[in-house]
Amino acid sequence: MAWYDRFRSAPQQKNAYPTDSPAWFDMLMRGERYAANSVNIDTAMRLSTVYSCIKVLSETVSTLPCHLFKLSNDRQTRTHQFSDIMHTLVYRAPNDWQTAAEFWQMQMVNLCLRGNSYNYIVRGESGRIVALHPIPTDSVSVDVQHQNRITYRVTIGEKGKERTEVFQPFEVLHFKGMTLDGINGISPISYQGHLLGGAVEQRDHANNVFANGSTPRGVLLVDGTLSDDAYTNLKDSWESAHGGTRNANRVALLEAGVKFEPISMSPGDVQLIETRKMSREEICGMFRVPPHMVADLSRATFSNISEQNLEFYRSAIAPYLNSFETRMNYQLLGDSTREFRFDVSNLIRGDFAGEVDAYKKLLEIGVMSPNEVRARLDMNPRDGGDDYVSDSNNLTFGDEEQPQPEPDPEPVPDESTSNELDKMLIGLLARDLR
Repeated sequence: MAWYDRFRSAPQQKNAYPTDSPAWFDMLMRGERYAANSVNIDTAMRLSTVYSCIKVLSETVSTLPCHLFKLSNDRQTRTHQFSDIMHTLVYRAPNDWQTAAEFWQMQMVNLCLRGNSYNYIVRGESGRIVALHPIPTDSVSVDVQHQNRITYRVTIGEKGKERTEVFQPFEVLHFKGMTLDGINGISPISYQGHLLGGAVEQRDHANNVFANGSTPRGVLLVDGTLSDDAYTNLKDSWESAHGGTRNANRVALLEAGVKFEPISMSPGDVQLIETRKMSREEICGMFRVPPHMVADLSRATFSNISEQNLEFYRSAIAPYLNSFETRMNYQLLGDSTREFRFDVSNLIRGDFAGEVDAYKKLLEIGVMSPNEVRARLDMNPRDGGDDYVSDSNNLTFGDEEQPQPEPDPEPVPDESTSNELDKMLIGLLARDLR
């Protein structure tokens, strides 16, 4: 049995009505709403908008590599720590059965659905961290003791052989979403149960409309009163001949005394499409995902999609990344000389033409070197590409010392001019002697 299989709890009984049960039908007939406590993780994930939002968030974070850096004493420069085992855990594989991308995707799914994500910190004989093992969220309960000291109770074992073990905070890497007490994250699905319940009702109503052939509903009128057997036979024969989309638009054969009276009620009359669109926008707002990322382009234009993508990073992705980084820096490193950092350059990258223009300006003012630009473009460095060039004054700033300008040479007197002076001096002396 794998280590992961130990953290499994007994299945919990869900308080939900199946859509084909008599209780669910009676609830709709009485005008009751879909109960908030009947919306669980499974029913929420069956909503296309919830599934799409969580898929966008989790897959986006899984594409961002996480690196470990060593900070200088003044914390101004950083160097990659590729050979450190902690870098391997967050960048390549945290355990034997998951890649780093799969690990971060799982963390995001747990946070979006349950508000918490737990991982067991595996340490070697020397005390160093050697692996991170995810723990199923449903099998963990957080106990708060005096002075806010907490422990994690984890249900371990197969069904019928469960046992509970207690872990200390330094043994569990706990990521949490929005929290009310600072200890447990709240589940978006539980707190937005009424919103999701309304979306479930709208979806089921639309499915029922199409299941009935998308035709106006009607009633069968008969003279007199039918017996129970006659009522059952008429109902079964009508549904078998005209129920469902396959039997739509078929010619109805009515027996003597039976009349069909249609009832004009269509999805347009109840504004089904508009209502479902409103629910989709509210669910997107719950996860802070732009509607165009879940295939709703009704309000998207070419000019504002790039701004929406940048806003998606700032409001939806950046808080999760900051939560991951700060928690790992505090619990896995324990010092201020190293830090984890997600690389978001690919996420905030704009169109290629704008990117080239930005790199050109950064090269001209000496902010980036050619090799730094080539690294951003996934290209190998070139010789001489580490120098910083400023185009404004035609200067090159590199690591080597700049040559000093040579002093101007002393002027050499002209021989012809010297001979003329000598002759003039001799002439003056000869005149004085006379």
